[in-house]
Amino acid sequence: MEKINWGIIGLGDIANAHLNCFSKSSNFKLKGIASKNLQNLKKFKDNLDIENRFCFNNYEDLIRNPEIDIIYIALPNSYHHQWINKCIDFNKSILVEKPITENFFQLENIKTKLIHKNLKISIYEGFMYKHHAQIKKVLELICDDEIGEILKIDSSFGINLLTKKKFWFFQKKKKINKNGRLFNKDLGGGSILDLGCYPVSLITMLMETLGYTTFDMYEIFKKNIELGETGVDIDSKIEMKINNKIHITLSSSFKKNIGTLTKIVGSKGIIEIPNLWFGSSDIILKKNKSEHIIKFDKIDDPYFNQINEISNNLLENNINQNLDNMLLNMKIIDQWLN
Repeated sequence: MEKINWGIIGLGDIANAHLNCFSKSSNFKLKGIASKNLQNLKKFKDNLDIENRFCFNNYEDLIRNPEIDIIYIALPNSYHHQWINKCIDFNKSILVEKPITENFFQLENIKTKLIHKNLKISIYEGFMYKHHAQIKKVLELICDDEIGEILKIDSSFGINLLTKKKFWFFQKKKKINKNGRLFNKDLGGGSILDLGCYPVSLITMLMETLGYTTFDMYEIFKKNIELGETGVDIDSKIEMKINNKIHITLSSSFKKNIGTLTKIVGSKGIIEIPNLWFGSSDIILKKNKSEHIIKFDKIDDPYFNQINEISNNLLENNINQNLDNMLLNMKIIDQWLN
């Protein structure tokens, strides 16, 4: 059977989350890896039995390899634009970790380059929650008019990375890695780019089903941003209206345990998803003063589903170069950050 050969550049935590994916498929294979960390390189090589000739310290050597079909860019945000461009130069399809770039203009540059070169490659953004049965059910409920006309959406993603309880109500500062990707401005750190991009992507996906696909339909009227000691945002909220009627509130935080709740309020009911981003919780549907819980198989692996669906598309020559939704996401994120 024909297989899609994957290569990964950057072997940190997010790449590790995909380790098991590549050991349980017949239509794709992790064939090549590249990392500047020799320990991570050896771990991946040994766990997935990757040949020495497909293990590289230099990212470009992997991208150049003619036996690799698609590159998964699992690097900090500040490197995405550079290595997406390099993949395009060598005619490789791409899966890049979210957010796809640091800003709108970088992504616009990539779209222009793809159009100019007229290449038959695909580009995907790594929001694994979009590949879980949970979000597909949410979209189905909305399209089937289960909660009526959407009036309001609140969506959050935040965890306290800065303090911990010491005694009773006293808080103690946690030691943060100022050079790590989360808190380093030069690496594209901050809660909005790391966590806030999830609620933004959800809103644009939901609104796309309703036909609200352009930025001029989004009116941002309030935002709050708190910067931390390293200059990145650590706590933030944005409010906007879509088509002058749907009220949206999005929150991200490295300072507060605001959780992962998404609440969609309609004219006939409410959908609540306690943990949408990891696909690990149920959906609560509230209608007519009653509550219905929709459960999901905990075994469903969104990381595997994502890799598998992309591989199937490549095998079937279904090219994905529709960047319009990603551009809308980045436009909103730019407005939120700036």
